[in-house]
Amino acid sequence: MNTPLDVLDTPANFRQRLEDELTARAAARPVLVPLPVRRRRTGRIAVTSLGLAAAVAAVLLGAQAGSGPATRQEAVPPAVGGGALDEVGYTVTVRPDHLVAVEIIGTELSGLQDALRRAGLPAVVLSPSASCSAKVTPVDTGHLGRAMSLDPENGRVALLDPGAVPAGDTLLVVDEAPPGALHKSVGSLAVMLTNPAPACFPAAQVDVGEG
Repeated sequence: MNTPLDVLDTPANFRQRLEDELTARAAARPVLVPLPVRRRRTGRIAVTSLGLAAAVAAVLLGAQAGSGPATRQEAVPPAVGGGALDEVGYTVTVRPDHLVAVEIIGTELSGLQDALRRAGLPAVVLSPSASCSAKVTPVDTGHLGRAMSLDPENGRVALLDPGAVPAGDTLLVVDEAPPGALHKSVGSLAVMLTNPAPACFPAAQVDVGEG
C-alpha cells in the first residue's frame, strides 16, 4: 500500500495548526474600505515652464464615449487680434463649426475675457485673491463635459462650445499661475461653470474648484 509522502513527512497535527494560524491572521487584518471618489467639476489647461501649452487635461463630468472622430476644421481668423505673440499668451479662434479653440502659448493673459466673449462665450476670467471671502461652487450638472473638450489632433487646444453652456451659466476661467512668479513658469487655467458669476475667486480655493 502506497502512503502519500506529505503524510509521511508531516506531523499529524501540523497542517491543522498551520491552517488555524493562517485563518486567525486573516481575521486579524483590518478591512480596507475604499474611499468614495469625488467627481471633479473643473477642466484644466496646463502651462509648461516655457510658457507653452503642453497639455489640456480636461477632467470632465460624464464620459465622452460614443463620439466619433472629429473632422479636421480649417480655422477662421482668430477672435483675438493685435499684439505680438510675445505679448499675448493665448490664441482664441472661432472655427467653422462654431467651436471656440483656445490655446495657451505664453503667460500674458490680459484681454482673454474679452476675447472669449467676442467669440460668443459667457466667460469671466479671474485671478485668485487672498482678500476674496466668497465661496465659488461649480455647477454640477454634467454640462461642462459637453461645453469643453480636447482637439483630437492637438491636445494643447481646448474646444469650447458656446451652445452647450446652459442659459444663465458662466464659463469661469481662473488663472492659477503663482502670483509674483518670476516667469509664471508653472500654472494653469481652471475652467468651470458657475451660476451666478462670481465677482472674485478666493485664493484658498486654488486647485480645489469643487466648492
